[in-house]
Amino acid sequence: MTVMSRRERKKQETREKIFSNAMQLFRLQGFNATSVEQITQHADVGKGTFYNYFSTKEAVILEFSRRTWQELANKGRQTPCLATRQRLEILLQDWTEFMIRDREIAWITVRNREGSDYDMSLHYALLAILTVGQQNSEISRDYDPAFLAESLEGMMIQHFIRWFVSGTGDLREEITDALAVFLDGLSEKQQA
Repeated sequence: MTVMSRRERKKQETREKIFSNAMQLFRLQGFNATSVEQITQHADVGKGTFYNYFSTKEAVILEFSRRTWQELANKGRQTPCLATRQRLEILLQDWTEFMIRDREIAWITVRNREGSDYDMSLHYALLAILTVGQQNSEISRDYDPAFLAESLEGMMIQHFIRWFVSGTGDLREEITDALAVFLDGLSEKQQA
């Protein structure tokens, strides 16, 4: 176990204080209505200190997204005894609840999916579940698991975007249906 120096602990505490105050304000009054100045006042730090830890307000949101999606991924890894479909259902349900609960914050994370700051935790969680599913012969080995993870993640994100922009529909139901299409396909089942 590595022991942090007092200076390292202080830096970590300051970063966490800025982060938690920013998230509190984002949830209370909205992302766009919250300024860096308000965040620093609530965190009782200087404006320059904010920029020592986060380059922009969006960087705070990306940190939140990274933490949340890593939590979801870790939760999914804790249920290896379940079938692939069940593990995917749990992960997608948890992801959907996050996207609904933190709608505006989720929108910012989706808008900022490009670049080096993009967190790949969701992708890697899907990849891990699908890889195990292939190893257990629960899903086809005809496709690269990375391709499958990208495809499913793309479906999820696209349904979220449509739901967010239109303001209509039931995202939970859409994600459940998208998973069914992904796993079961669209072909009619043959009657014996």
